[in-house]
Formats: sequence, C-alpha cells, structure tokens
Amino acid sequence: MAGLAPDRPGDALGLVAGGGSLPRLVAEAARRSGWRPVVVRIGDGMADDWSGYEGGAFAWGRTGDAIAYMKSCGVRRMVFCGTVSHRPDFRALIPSFQTLIRLPAALKIVRGGDDRLLRALSRYMEKQGFEMIAVQDIAPSLLTPCGTLTRRAPGRDEEQALTLATRAAHRLGALDIGQAVVASADRVVALEGIEGTREMLLRVADLKTRGRIGRSERCVLVKIVKPTQDERFDLPSIGDATIAEAAAAGISAIGITAGRSLVLGIDDVLAAAEAKDIAIVGLDDSQEETLDNGGERNRP
Repeated sequence: MAGLAPDRPGDALGLVAGGGSLPRLVAEAARRSGWRPVVVRIGDGMADDWSGYEGGAFAWGRTGDAIAYMKSCGVRRMVFCGTVSHRPDFRALIPSFQTLIRLPAALKIVRGGDDRLLRALSRYMEKQGFEMIAVQDIAPSLLTPCGTLTRRAPGRDEEQALTLATRAAHRLGALDIGQAVVASADRVVALEGIEGTREMLLRVADLKTRGRIGRSERCVLVKIVKPTQDERFDLPSIGDATIAEAAAAGISAIGITAGRSLVLGIDDVLAAAEAKDIAIVGLDDSQEETLDNGGERNRP
C-alpha cells in the first residue's frame, strides 16, 4: 500500500517529530515514496539521532525559527507525529525574535484540550502557507486492520470488558479528555487523562499490586478515535512498548479502532502480544457503534 507521492521527486516534506518510533517510520515511508523529509525535532524528539536526514532540533523558545527554517527548505506540506509529553509554557521562555513575533498566536494555541490545541495549531500553520497532511497519507500500512489480529480471540469476559471500555472511551473522547480506557467486565478501572496511556497503565499496574484489582479480574485496554477528532493528528496508536506496559498492568486484551488508528510495526507488535497472551482486535465503526449502545458484538 503506497503512500502519497510528491508532485515532483525530491519535494520537501516537513516532518515535525516528537519522540517514539512513529516519526522514523513516517520518514522512511516518505523517502520510499520519493519525498525529501525535512525533520524538525521538538519535545520528546529533541535528543533523537536523525543522522542522514535534513533538519534540526528546536526548543520551544525557537518555534518561530523552526517555521522559518522549513520555509527556507521549500517545505509546503507538513506532518506532525510522535510523542510530546509537555506543552510549552511560552510565558516562562526567553523566545527568539522569530518566536516573539508569533507569541500572541502561540499563547492562544496552547489553551484547552488536545483536540482544540491541534486544530488551532493546524489553522495557524495553514495561515503560514503549509498544507497539513496525515500520518496515514504518507504511511497507510500503519493503519490498524479490522478483526482479531492475534491467534487468540477475546473470551466472553474480555468481550464484555471491551463493550464497557468502548462505551466509556466514547464519552471520554467527547469531552476531549483522552482516547484510552481500561475496564473489566464489571467496571471501568482507569481513564486516560493528560498523563497519556503509558502513565495510565502504570497506575493500573500499581492498583493490581495493591490488590485493588482482583487476581482473576481480566482487564482490557481500549483506544479509540475521539468522536470529533481531526484525524490528521494524534490517531490512537500501539507499539511493542504498549504491549509490555499492558502486560505489566495485567491487561489480557486490547481493542483499537480499525482503519483509524496506528500499529507501529505490526509484526513486532503481534509477536509481542502472542508472547504475553494478549488478544488484539481492530474494531470497525459498526462494532464501535454497537458497543457504544451497550450491545454485544460478534467476534470478527
């Protein structure tokens, strides 16, 4: 499955890269399709080694310089991807001149939930002359397939837990709070807030250690797209690190939106899930709707 090709081979593609494995996967897919990735490292990606790629690292106080740099490289299209754990506090920074002249807009952008932030940021970047495109436009092979992806399908208790977790995740997403929920068949165990999925799973692992979750209580993780989410940004994703963190938290099954979420290295993820006996399911839209209405879904 080929990604979006440039108008001319060698056209620049701006890649605003946070941390994690996703930016590298996108950059490699872009090169295969004929793009010249220009990698601007921010947030958690600042210290990553991008030898062999054009670009540089930009602290929050130099975000204006990053915009000017991408323009000088001929970037017209841009992808945001990767982990950014901490929002910038522009009031506490000593900004460069290029950032200072953009400061009023920046202060407005960082307010509100993640969806609001990303929408505001995309509008601002479009006003700067960039076209914002989605990760899946460049690397469509990362999209989650539909159905049971592991050899083991979820059992009855896990099916009931997936139902409850999906209903809760829809409500959570509608409030622009988070994308992920952990639940058992009988109760919601944890909701993802601003801390992210990793720290939520650490919380669940601690609850299990302290006996707040029963030894026989089978818990599942669900990650779904928020109801009003701009799907160019921050799609739900899982990688092999997610599997390790889920296993440590006692998670026995994972449900994630099919076709509207990302699996970062599907062969590695499925191998890790099989080793930990974790079932993985790609939920399609009709299944999510059924789950959200409290009904039972059929196994894929």
